Amino acid sequence: MIPAIRQQTIVNLLSENEIMYMDDLIKQLDVSSSTLRRDLRELEKSGKINILHGGGVQMNRKNVELSIAAKLNLNKDAKNKIALKACSFIEDNDVIFIDPSSTTLQMIPYLVNRKITVVTNGFYHISQLASHQIPCIMIGGNIKQATNSCIGPLAESALRGLNFNKCFLGSNGFSINYGITNHDINEFTIKKIAMEQSVKPYFLLDSSKYNIVTMIKVASLTDADIITEKRIPELDEYENIIVADTI
Repeated sequence: MIPAIRQQTIVNLLSENEIMYMDDLIKQLDVSSSTLRRDLRELEKSGKINILHGGGVQMNRKNVELSIAAKLNLNKDAKNKIALKACSFIEDNDVIFIDPSSTTLQMIPYLVNRKITVVTNGFYHISQLASHQIPCIMIGGNIKQATNSCIGPLAESALRGLNFNKCFLGSNGFSINYGITNHDINEFTIKKIAMEQSVKPYFLLDSSKYNIVTMIKVASLTDADIITEKRIPELDEYENIIVADTI
């Protein structure tokens, strides 16, 4: 296995586990300890992982954008609570936009038999919407493999031609000082347009993303309602923070 592929495999394994140990990685990858150490040094140098005392290895989630498949395995209970709370704000005859986040994906089972139309730029999302027989519209464009989504000028143009009662968006991090942030400038543009075209925008952000800061500022904390799964004491003064545990 060439080093680049092996190193991506390490990142994928760490995305599914909070901490892994070198002995486990050696078994999973079937490599020598010296080869693994070289790979880990390269990954640490690039900021993708942290090597811990005692032989543990942890992903640096601030610097790595995970695939949607990897994200689906993280904080499932929290995302389900947030998704359920988000769906409580949807009314009959709403036209809503959901972006291709792993948390918005959890909304889909709760949308069955609702009198709504769902627009999305996520082709994993559209397949789930269609399989649940939920009225839906797909926004097309350039394919981003990591998030199974459509982005770019075609997607942006199509989105600007639509109006929504509400939009439900994910993002990579949020903090008091830096607001809501994201890795990808193309996804940033999609989110900004969705917010502009919506009467009411929501961000669905589990508490593990608090104080994570990534490259692009999408919005200030006060620009949209934020749904999270548990109280974050530092955010008590923000009236737009909605805690899903209050269902």
